[in-house]
Amino acid sequence: MVILASSICTKTGKALASRQFVEMPRTRIEGLLASFPKLMVPGQQHTTVETDTIRYLYQPIGEEMYAVLITTRQNNIVQDMDTLHLMARAVSDICDVTDQQDVVLRGFDIILAFDEIITQGYRDNVDLAKLRMITEMESQEEKIQEIIENNKQREAKQELKRQAKMFDQQRREAAKRGMGESSMGGMGSSGSILGGGRMGGSYEPLLSREPEPVRSFASASPTRSNTPSISANARGMRLGRKPKGADAMGAMQNEIDLTQSLMDNMSIVDSTAAPAASAASRATPTMPPMDMKGVHVQIEEHIVAVVNRDGGLEQMEVKGDLSLVISDPAYANVQVGVVTNNKHNAQVKTHPKVDKRRFNTDAVIALKDAASSFPLSQPIGVLKWRIVSTNEDDIPLTINCWPSLSATGTVDVNIEYELTHPKLELNGVVISIPLPPGAQPTVCDVDGVYEVDRAHSTLEWQIPTIDASNSNGSLDFSVPGTDAGLFFPVVVSFACEKPYYDIDVSGITGADNEAVDFSQNIALIPDQYAVI
Repeated sequence: MVILASSICTKTGKALASRQFVEMPRTRIEGLLASFPKLMVPGQQHTTVETDTIRYLYQPIGEEMYAVLITTRQNNIVQDMDTLHLMARAVSDICDVTDQQDVVLRGFDIILAFDEIITQGYRDNVDLAKLRMITEMESQEEKIQEIIENNKQREAKQELKRQAKMFDQQRREAAKRGMGESSMGGMGSSGSILGGGRMGGSYEPLLSREPEPVRSFASASPTRSNTPSISANARGMRLGRKPKGADAMGAMQNEIDLTQSLMDNMSIVDSTAAPAASAASRATPTMPPMDMKGVHVQIEEHIVAVVNRDGGLEQMEVKGDLSLVISDPAYANVQVGVVTNNKHNAQVKTHPKVDKRRFNTDAVIALKDAASSFPLSQPIGVLKWRIVSTNEDDIPLTINCWPSLSATGTVDVNIEYELTHPKLELNGVVISIPLPPGAQPTVCDVDGVYEVDRAHSTLEWQIPTIDASNSNGSLDFSVPGTDAGLFFPVVVSFACEKPYYDIDVSGITGADNEAVDFSQNIALIPDQYAVI
């Protein structure tokens, strides 16, 4: 009663990616997949074939490939078909199903997805939204390792540049020393010419040799004599020759120039500041570029909202924090007044060094110890809150997706959005709807613009701004197909500069109770916002 293997193969039975869940040699699975196309009956309506002991469940993906599930005949065929559909959608989400080469290149990712769907031959309780979250999960250790590797590369490039500079300096010093020797040797050579010509000494003019470029002399002595200097010791003339390491130095200089341009484009973090920058990025998100004053307030929230296709709320959680960045030592002991309306029953916590009693009574964030101060030039979280809700009315933006089968062999899809919190203003909204692999949708009506992402088989519905003046809209399109479940999950992304939790900074005062001018940045970030 277990699944034997899940595979992606061509129409001729050639395996592109396969995962076995029981002990099975490679020749066995290759033989099963090779015999699979021969068992198919042309023109049949169902997508299963059987032998005496094996059942094949398959689904076309692209034009030249199949997603195949190999099971025993005793398995529940309904559950196996659902597993097969999830496999096909996962493969379409990972790679371009129209390109066999892309399937092979992304084979490792496909196998990992199969392992998340099926464990030891049994289906796990996972859907496409959870599968995406698992496969795309970020790793802090991986990011730290990447920063370390980047710093090592930067240090190696700096060392290469330093050595090249040192070699170049040594070459110039050698050229200068050679210039002095050449001048003295030239005077002696003149005597040798006169003496050799009259006394019958042997004389072989070096001018008969192949001339060498005098690069070092051109830079060291622009006023060099035009009279050729000839000496019995030819070393004076060789000073003007191309050094033995000139080719290596030239290649090294070219590599240094290329390295410098790459460093300018890559903007690698300085090795001394990398650990601190990494820790700061994990503690608080990067602030957008803005004119930060002596006291800066950062309010950031992360929202997770998962709604099922029937409209029921599966999960909703909002986590937020208020941070201070103080760059002026005169404001190291400020007091922050806030205005809140806890209608969402949020769990609010203050920093251990913040006077909690004063916050609860006066809504003022101040240090317990008046003699202490906030740290300078670094973000410090002073207030956190968490909202968990099971009420569907708390969702800030509702998405209704209605796919319906038509008699013409197409699926008509109607999607609507509605802003239920008019105080919010969502910018750059993108609603991503999955499409059947290779399908071309026909859009009948749209509020905003749309784009078809063929690489990921999705329709990207883009709305520039959703606010109180544009609180609802719809998209209607049709696409060939017979499965209404292929259009989920619907994933939403946006940017918002207003908080979900009703909180605002009413004012900031210094130690002398005088008002302090401050800057503020607010961000509401959707970590996961989907209809599954």
